[in-house]
Order: sequence, then C-alpha cells, then structure tokens
Amino acid sequence: MKLTTTQVALLEAIKASLFGTEPNYPADTDWDEVVKEAKAQTVLGIISPVIPVKDVSVEMGKAKYMRILFEQDKLIKLLDDNDISCVILKGSAAAQHYSKPYLRAMGDVDFLVPHDKFEMAISLLEHNDYDYDHGKNPKDVYLSRDICYKKNGIEFELHHHFGSFGFEVDDILDQAISNRQYRELDGYKIPMLPDFENGLVLLGHMNHHLISHNLGLRQVLDWEMYVSNVLDETMWNERFAPLLNRIGLKKLSINTTNMCIRYLGLQCSLQLGRDPDESVSEMLLKMLFENGNFGNKNKSKENENDSLVSYGLYNIKRNGFFPYFHDIGIRKWRLCQKYFIFRPFAWIYGIGSALCRGIPALITHGNVKKQINKSKEKYIIYEKIGIEANLKKR
Repeated sequence: MKLTTTQVALLEAIKASLFGTEPNYPADTDWDEVVKEAKAQTVLGIISPVIPVKDVSVEMGKAKYMRILFEQDKLIKLLDDNDISCVILKGSAAAQHYSKPYLRAMGDVDFLVPHDKFEMAISLLEHNDYDYDHGKNPKDVYLSRDICYKKNGIEFELHHHFGSFGFEVDDILDQAISNRQYRELDGYKIPMLPDFENGLVLLGHMNHHLISHNLGLRQVLDWEMYVSNVLDETMWNERFAPLLNRIGLKKLSINTTNMCIRYLGLQCSLQLGRDPDESVSEMLLKMLFENGNFGNKNKSKENENDSLVSYGLYNIKRNGFFPYFHDIGIRKWRLCQKYFIFRPFAWIYGIGSALCRGIPALITHGNVKKQINKSKEKYIIYEKIGIEANLKKR
C-alpha cells in the first residue's frame, strides 16, 4: 500500500503524540490536508500538540470534554442515589488510557445498567428532565441496543446490552457491573468495568463498526492505548485468547494489534500467535482511511443501502436462502427466543424483516449480479481481517 503524503504525516503525528517518537514529516506536507484528514478520523485533538498548525475545533473539543464529564457526573450520582449501578462504556473508559484524556474526542455518554434495572433507569431518566430522543422499539423495548436521551446539550445512550453481531458477551458484562471500579479522570470519579471487560468493549466496538463499514482511526487508537497500558501476557493467554477464539474475534484482535505495531507506533511484546500477514495490516489501514470515523467520509443513504444489499445478497449466495432468513428470525423474533415451538417458523419472520428493509435498497441498485460480485470482494477482505465468521451470525 502506497500512503499519501497526508497519510504519512498523520501517522507520524499520531506516533509522536501518543508515544513521544520524533516525527519524520514529509517535506511537502500540506498541513491543511492533514487537519482535514484528522478531523474526518476525529483524532485532531490527539495530534494537536505535535503539529505546526492550530485549529479552533481543538479548544472546542476540550470544552465539550469538560461539559460531558460534568453532566456525566450528575447522571452517575442520580443513578447511584437510586440504587442503580452503572458503568461508563467507551468515552471516559477509553480516555483513561491516554496521557492527555481531554484530547481524545468525546461524542456522547454511553452507559450500561444491569438487565434487571433497565426499566427503572428509563423511568428515572424520564422523571429527571432527560428528554427521550430515539431507540425505543415500539414492540419491545428490550430489542433496542440502547435508548438515547438528551439533557443540557449532551446525548446519553442507556444500553440494555452492548453485544452485537458475533460479539456474544452481554452476560459477562452484566456480571462485571457488580465488580465495577471507580477511576479518577480530571477530578471526577467514574464507574467503569474492570480492565478485562473494558477491553472486550473496545474490541467489540471495533467489530461492530467494521461490520457496518464505518470503522475509523479513533476506535483503533482506543484499542491501541488499551493494549499499551493494560494488556499483558497473562491476561492475553489466560482470558482474552480463549474467549476471543470461541466467539470468533481472535483474528481481528491480532490483526488490529499488528497494524498498530506497524503503522501507529505501538510497542508490544505480546506473543499473539503466528507471524503477522503484513498485507492484512495494509488492507485494514486502507479501509480506515477510506471510511473515516463512523464512516463519515462516505456517509449517505446510497452507501447505507449498498451495505444492506451487498450483505444480504452475498450471504444468501454463501449460506443458502432458507438458512440465511431462518438465522434472522431466530435473532430478531422475540417469540423464538422465549418459546422454542416458534423456531421452525423463524424463516418466515426473517423474510418479512429483510423485505421491509431490503426491497427499497434493491430497487435503488437494480443490478443484482453486480451487487453480488461487489459484496463478494468486500467480504473476502473481511475474511482476511478476521470478521467473516461474525458476519454469519449477523
């Protein structure tokens, strides 16, 4: 992979800021372009101390960071006062591993409560001026991954569960809430998952956005700083490797870590497995630069439909018509989860669910054969990165 001058400069700045290396910027670096790329990846704050240009958005990011901590603290105290344990996911839980947490961009407040306190948390928020924004499923609130509220200009995402396709760890996270640990960040004490479970969340976050085609550098840097500051040989061999091997994320964790070592300055002595395939690191980095954070470089309704069509068509071709739709029904039809008698009919629900989402997208794109070929190329790359097995579970 041949990197552009802008990409080289950005990677050099990341290494210099996070690990204190001496940057080797290309002589013809266009710093306006570097700032533009860093904004697309939401890492401008991180590189701001080591680049020769200033941008007002960095100071705005610091101010938002402090507002989030303040409002987050009020939320934590409200939940604690009402006997609802919570843990902060991503956000502060990721920023704690940076030497300058305030430079790590913050978007909203993600928090997880025990399953048996979920409805109580909803009621508490709605009686304390947290305005409901979105996320409630009209048929069953428990089918929603999270419910979003807003207060004083800050978004709060109340998670009923965090797991996603190929990331079956919700029971582990739910149990870990009882062992939460308070960590101090810029004067605030924040409840977080223990180190192992927090690492699972960061890895699962990458997996979720890879499947959605919108992984960016920010999520990768969170994993990199976690590996650099927390992950050791014992934790990897005794806890991470066995679990990740079972749920299908071991290749993703190894490939991402190797990419961080090669391109992002990570110093890591962990024995992760076989010698890395450098081509996989190149593919992953290329994907990051193409997408930007949350896919904001190519975010459009057309691209969203493209992902939906290409995913469905390729997996029907790969796994078969009925197995594919039966799997959708098993995962999304709550009656199937509660009563085994409905499981033989899950494919009917799966077809209905897929048609409601997929027909408009298919009409837009038209050429089915072209979409199958396009999706096949995409998922061959995914297989090399290590998430193809998880796509089967989607």
